[in-house]
Amino acid sequence: MAAYGLACASGTEPSPRLTEDPSTATQATDWSVSAHARLPMLAPCQRAGIDETLLCGTLPVPEDRTQRGGRQITLEIVVVPARQDAPPNDPVFVFEGGPGGAATQRAGGSIYAGPVRQRDIVLVDQRGTGGSNPLDCDLEITRSRAADKADGRSLGTVREMFPPAAISACLDRLSQHADVTRYTSLDHADDIEAVRQALGYGPINLRGGSYGTRAMMVYAQRYPSRTRTLFGIGVDSPLRSNLAERGAMAERSLTGISRLCKADVACAALLPDLEQAVRALLGSLDDSPRTVTLRDPNDPTAPLTLAVGRAWLAENVRLLLYFAFTSRALPWAIHQAHTADDWAPLTTLAVLIERMFQSSLATGMALTVQCSEHMDFDVAQALADGVQTLFGSDRLAQQVQGCAAWRYTKHPPLGRAEPVALDIPTLLLSGELDAVTPPTYAEDARALFPNSAHVVIEGGQHGPFDLEGAWTCVHQMWADLLDAGTVDSLDTACATHLTRPSFLVDAESFDSHVAEALAPQVSE
Repeated sequence: MAAYGLACASGTEPSPRLTEDPSTATQATDWSVSAHARLPMLAPCQRAGIDETLLCGTLPVPEDRTQRGGRQITLEIVVVPARQDAPPNDPVFVFEGGPGGAATQRAGGSIYAGPVRQRDIVLVDQRGTGGSNPLDCDLEITRSRAADKADGRSLGTVREMFPPAAISACLDRLSQHADVTRYTSLDHADDIEAVRQALGYGPINLRGGSYGTRAMMVYAQRYPSRTRTLFGIGVDSPLRSNLAERGAMAERSLTGISRLCKADVACAALLPDLEQAVRALLGSLDDSPRTVTLRDPNDPTAPLTLAVGRAWLAENVRLLLYFAFTSRALPWAIHQAHTADDWAPLTTLAVLIERMFQSSLATGMALTVQCSEHMDFDVAQALADGVQTLFGSDRLAQQVQGCAAWRYTKHPPLGRAEPVALDIPTLLLSGELDAVTPPTYAEDARALFPNSAHVVIEGGQHGPFDLEGAWTCVHQMWADLLDAGTVDSLDTACATHLTRPSFLVDAESFDSHVAEALAPQVSE
């Protein structure tokens, strides 16, 4: 084990934004004791907001495996111990989404509750995120709220996603301790294999969400004999780029959410046609931005005056369509702007969803992955196609601008010029109304993982966990896959009985939801 240089680590970090499954939040048995006996190279540790004892450590790995004697970087590792003394030696390795998310920040999340806890769950911060040599950029879009208030800058019209000068400055700073071209999904796959070997595990089970599904497929393509099963939620296509299709996918989702609103008596009474109202509001910003004054949702004592432009609002409405717990607030916010000329509720949602995404992702690492792995398409055609959608092509144009200022090396999909079909048992979950990874993307994945089952959750969006009954259903399907090691005879019937949260149709429920469910999601 000394050959791997695995080091113990302990400490705390900010609480994860996902809440614990209340049915499993407390434990009478400290399973870290038996886990530490199996994994003595790790140390028992505590994380803020998590009741149980975990195991933590670090592993130095080459930044560039093609260079002998080159720079080493350190990977942050957290193991959530199995809830049995002698679990199978085939743990779950988690591939976080984003790109740019840090897996260890989810150590206490309810993703890892219920029957799946019969195995160790291994969380490794992908290189460039969290505790693994993070590639964070201090871009204009990530400026602190205090700075915004101090200099009077307005959200919406002056902020760019990837300002060239800031990108250049970030690249110069990061290049002092990182070769940013070596922070790809391929490098991550090799890191995961190094951790697997260091911890002495056999073939592993992979769990990915969103971009993490594509990252886990890279590992499976690279190490098929070390991959036991795959489980993916919000599946990214291995054969095409969602960056090229985001406007169309969001439009499809909005149409579906509008249909659900029409079928709901209270929502339909409030707003007979949600989609048309969104179109009218965005259209009203074509000529000039709208000045909106509101209270900062993360600091109610502070007023904000914002210049709300179409591109900024369209992008954040698109992000609000990712989840049921955010999109359920749209009807009231849209109604207030459309019929009462009160834009504060909608702008509040836009500010919150922007901050949620900004506060959770490492921008530099995300740029490396997106530019090197996700831009292999006809950009001019995609920009032209995006203009024809309600959401426009500004998000893609920003990405093109960012990639032009970044340093990266192009890689083919899944790291292989010709990915091969693999006979690995695979369970894929899609939301019917997913705004970024629709069910067709999972069908693309099945071409490379034909030994698979694909469950489409009716009314689901980018992940099912804000639907009533989702915890029990999804964890049981996943546990059945883990225990049987096959998708044959998987019982997926529970996925047809999940219930969406109701739409918010009045000021009281909207304000309560913002304060209790949305604002706490933003990391400082």
